[in-house]
Amino acid sequence: MKHRGVVYDVGLNFNGNGLSVEPFDPALVKHDFGVIANVLHANAVRIEGEVIDRLESAARVAAEYGLTVFFNPWKMGASVEETLGYLKGAAQVAEKLMHQGVDIVFVAGCEYSIFSKGVFSGETFNERVSWFASQYAAGESISDGIPASLQEPNQRLNDILVQFATVIRAEFSGALTYSAGVWEDVDWSIFDWVGVDYYRRGEHEVEYLAGLDRYKAHGTPLAVMEFGCCAYEGAAAPGDGGFTTLLGVNPDGSGFFKDDIVPTRSETEQANYVETQLSLFVDAGVDAAFVFVFSFPCMPIGEGAKDLDMMSFSLVKTYSASDTRSKAVPPWAPKAAYHRVADHYKKLAEAEGSYNRSDPR
Repeated sequence: MKHRGVVYDVGLNFNGNGLSVEPFDPALVKHDFGVIANVLHANAVRIEGEVIDRLESAARVAAEYGLTVFFNPWKMGASVEETLGYLKGAAQVAEKLMHQGVDIVFVAGCEYSIFSKGVFSGETFNERVSWFASQYAAGESISDGIPASLQEPNQRLNDILVQFATVIRAEFSGALTYSAGVWEDVDWSIFDWVGVDYYRRGEHEVEYLAGLDRYKAHGTPLAVMEFGCCAYEGAAAPGDGGFTTLLGVNPDGSGFFKDDIVPTRSETEQANYVETQLSLFVDAGVDAAFVFVFSFPCMPIGEGAKDLDMMSFSLVKTYSASDTRSKAVPPWAPKAAYHRVADHYKKLAEAEGSYNRSDPR
């Protein structure tokens, strides 16, 4: 595996109510990337976020630690026209970074069909997801393939992605990819890397690996741009849908859950899932894989129904603002999956002769 990666969030606006990382702390970013490079033994990071200045700042720090940067500007909920202008500015920054020595791949969006406007029906994320779900017959799931009813929307998506690539390539001379959902039938001739968010949702190993053949067939480098699961009992089976058990958050910070059942925290469930997936990707010859996600501070750890961290995909658990430990650097502690990733990436680094034996671990 060429790129042993981790996703790093510098602030996304999922619901229009503010960024997922606030405030943005450059000192913490520097600390985290040191950990990612020297403790987790990653050599690449997918940096995602809306604010381009944050992306630029984080990319420079990542480069200091020798990390390849998959640069992912991501403006959720925007129209095609808004996104085109946004990507143009981001591409100009990426070109500057590349000329300054940053090893960088530009990510031209992520699961655009559901996170933004113009492909699926619906003005909001929830409306688009509801429409998308309605395209599957009873008993069918994403794992069963792409419904015929999505053929026309996927053509619209590819028309949009051509526009994105044209705008980006006019400003940026490096490699280009996209982070696709498995329901998106992307024309990969537009890009230099095939990129897919490839979560496992209870499929048998053989079936899951066979699904990768669809992406490997293009003959260009393949990156699994996201994979992971939440940290509670039963979270592995729904994969990327594990967070939907959390229906919302009460004013006191406690969650309210599906069927009024508070899940049982299990870091082991998450760790087993991540470790198994990494092994499968290596065996399948994937060129890059990015664990989702390093930290997710908007969902802190707590007790019982206030333990929002178990509903996130993060490798570290962030302390809540009421905890004095939240004022430290870092304001988090490792989860079991963090250690599994470190061990797995260390073995891969040793096998390829790139292990840094002077690291603090």
